[in-house]
Amino acid sequence: MRNLTLWIGAIMFTLLMFVTFAGPYLPFIDQTLTPEKHRWSQDERLILPPYEPSSHNLLGSDKDGVDNLSKIIVGAKETLLIIFSITALRYMIAVPLGLLAYQKKGLANSILTAWNQLFSYLPTLFSAVLLLSLPFLLFATWRLLWVIFILAAIEIGRVAYMIQQQTYQISREPYVEAGYALGLRPWRLTKSYFIPALMPEIIVHFCVDLGKVTLLIGQLGVLSIFLSQEWVEVGAMSMKLMNTSHNWMSLLASMRADIYVSKFTYIFYPALAIMFTILTFNVLGEGIRAHFNRRTHHSL
Repeated sequence: MRNLTLWIGAIMFTLLMFVTFAGPYLPFIDQTLTPEKHRWSQDERLILPPYEPSSHNLLGSDKDGVDNLSKIIVGAKETLLIIFSITALRYMIAVPLGLLAYQKKGLANSILTAWNQLFSYLPTLFSAVLLLSLPFLLFATWRLLWVIFILAAIEIGRVAYMIQQQTYQISREPYVEAGYALGLRPWRLTKSYFIPALMPEIIVHFCVDLGKVTLLIGQLGVLSIFLSQEWVEVGAMSMKLMNTSHNWMSLLASMRADIYVSKFTYIFYPALAIMFTILTFNVLGEGIRAHFNRRTHHSL
């Protein structure tokens, strides 16, 4: 229990996983998210949505009569899948690139430097908004896949640079220099020396980056940028881009305008879910960092 941060992070992560995978099967959750256009009160009065919080709708409903709690829980799996996909793709490209460029010369180093500099001049959110607003992406059939790739690519340079610097420091350690002297091949050095030494930092930064990705796509939701969308006819000769998913960021994007008509609760619940997820990954990452630091201290 000395590492309280790790315990708290693990409990929060367990709760998040329970909501994601077991939550949709709870008896009070409507997996189909069916709108309830009207209902009758006990005294035979007609009630129209949005419905107030009650035993039937614990968090109330939206203006179409869809249960708010059900939307949050049903959208959790898609939300976390997007977050993990972006972060995993980022590290799948950045880690090999950083390892290849650790000597700070050659083609891999040139690619890493150019990639890092390209996106370091602009805030991450600005780069994301700019790229996701490109005309061909607005109408792309596989828009969500493009979104995942672009949001992963924006910070590949930052992660690869971190891997490069860590690997360069490890390469100066006496036991690695002994491996060079023995004539070990680069693959053997990477497998036996670099990867084991880098793994704690990779795990910690991966957890922290999960929180950063969650924050980034949450900000995109506040700016009404849908991760997936399609053109829908809303009137005679009138088309509108509409959300086609139930992830929390798209819920923010589709309901942001309602805050101006005193419907703050519409965006409060997805925003609260996003905040809890960000805190979970950051607390878990710091707990893991403390765990590895304690192990390193004891080994010394």
